Amino acid sequence: MDTKLTKNQKKTMTRDYMEDGNKYRLKVTLEYDDNCGNGHNTFSVTGDIDKYTGGRPRSYMSGCVHEEIAKHFPELEKYIKWHLVSSDGPMHYLANTLYHASDKDYRGFRKGEPDTFSYKLKFEEFPITFKYSTSFIDWIIDQSPETLEIEAHHHPRDPETFTPNYSFKGFAQEWYKAPFHNITEAEEFLEACQICKPEKIRIITGYSQGKEPELEFARRSAIWPDATLEQLQDKKALEDRLESLLKEFKKDMEEIGFIF
Repeated sequence: MDTKLTKNQKKTMTRDYMEDGNKYRLKVTLEYDDNCGNGHNTFSVTGDIDKYTGGRPRSYMSGCVHEEIAKHFPELEKYIKWHLVSSDGPMHYLANTLYHASDKDYRGFRKGEPDTFSYKLKFEEFPITFKYSTSFIDWIIDQSPETLEIEAHHHPRDPETFTPNYSFKGFAQEWYKAPFHNITEAEEFLEACQICKPEKIRIITGYSQGKEPELEFARRSAIWPDATLEQLQDKKALEDRLESLLKEFKKDMEEIGFIF
C-alpha cells in the first residue's frame, strides 16, 4: 500500500474532568509519523494526566493510559486498537500473533518436549561416555587420528606451582582450556582415537513446560477481536487479511486528519 513518509505529524487535545472530588486534566497525543527514523510511519495514542493539588497541576500519570483515554475521550476509543501499528501493519504481526496463539514456549517447544541438553563423548562400541567441553568434542570429531599431536601447556603465571595440562596441536592454546591434566590422560585418549571413532552423544537434561494459548493477547496482536484460536494459528489466514486490515487503518488515519 502506497504511503507518504512524514517526520512530524501530531494532534493533541485536552480535557478536564472531576473524579473522587479531585480535578484532573488529560492531554492526549495522537501521532502518525516516522519520528523514530525506522523507515515507516507508526501510529501511537498516549496521554498525560495532571492532578490538581492546591490549585496547581502536578504530573499524575502518563504513557499508554488507554482506559482513561477511552473513558474521557470516547470519540477516540475506536483508534486505540491501532496503537503501534505502522504503514506495514501491526508490530511483529505474524510472529506475535502466532506465538500468543500457540502452545509452544518462546523456544518453540511444547509441554513435555526435551528442551535442554548436555553433550558427552563416546568411543564407538565402547559403552562409557566421557565429559569434555562441547568445543573440544566438536573439534576432535573433525580430526583424523593420524594428525593428532600432543602438546603441553604451562600455567601462564605460576608454572612451578601448577603442573602442565595437555592438549592436541590446533585446539587449546591456553592452559585452562587444555582438556587433559597429565600426559597419561592425553596418551590414552590418543590411543582410543586411533582404535575407535569418537562420537558426540546428546543427553536430555530438561523438558519444556510449554504454555497455554493466549487468545486475547493473540487477538490484540492481530487486531482481530472476534477471531477463533484456529484462525489465529493459521499463518495464511493472517496474511490474507492484512491487506483489508491496512485499508481500514488507512481510513482511520485519514479520518483523524493524518497524511497516510
